[in-house]
Amino acid sequence: MIIRPYDPGHLEATARLWRASTVSSGVVAEDAVSLADLVERLPVEIAAGWAAFLGWRGETMVGFLALKPDEACLSQLFVLPEAQGRGVGAAMLDFAKERLPDGMWLRTSADNYGARRFYERHGFRLTETGLHPRAGYPTVTYRWP
Repeated sequence: MIIRPYDPGHLEATARLWRASTVSSGVVAEDAVSLADLVERLPVEIAAGWAAFLGWRGETMVGFLALKPDEACLSQLFVLPEAQGRGVGAAMLDFAKERLPDGMWLRTSADNYGARRFYERHGFRLTETGLHPRAGYPTVTYRWP
């Protein structure tokens, strides 16, 4: 797998991957995640400080990662549903650890048990519970190391 910096030419494909991965978690209903909203949000977030990267297997985009380096935050990590369970997420997470070697934190839905198990298997520890600052749903915060 190759991980490259995000290219704005892949905006819609990135948003499609982001949406498909979000829906595949089973935490969010398909009609609650708008492709148009993600297409609009991505450039705004990048302008606000996201360092975004795409994971590729051959010509297929299989992963999307967004870091907030100034906050030592892993903001987004999504894997194409068909590529889940095949090492893509682990490779993207290792890449994030290389970029933020002094540590990082992340927030995920408290109900996203698959993501929670994944982060715990990869050395993240649960440090907080709370509510999402914008959407208000229950969240958990993890930190590494």
